[in-house]
Amino acid sequence: MKIYADENIERSVIEGLRRRGIEVFSAKELGHSGKSDEFHIKKASELKTVILTHDVDFLIIAISTNHNGIIFSHSKNVSIGQCIRGVELIANVLTEEDMENHIEFL
Repeated sequence: MKIYADENIERSVIEGLRRRGIEVFSAKELGHSGKSDEFHIKKASELKTVILTHDVDFLIIAISTNHNGIIFSHSKNVSIGQCIRGVELIANVLTEEDMENHIEFL
């Protein structure tokens, strides 16, 4: 499973996931900072990735839009380490097909 980290995901989370062998595309690294949530969903679809976000707005958009999956981690309730371990678990247990139009909460 490949991950598209939106611009709100901390660099330390992205680096931690990469150290665990998870392929992560960073919105910031791709030059997509400041783009709309709809843009990020479209870009994730093009890249065939699941979106990792702290942004509640993605949960609202996900109701009416097809997507490759969303992993939602509330930044106030989930530490960086918990986020890394949670995403790693999801990536190792669920398939891309499992995540299609699905939201996983950390």
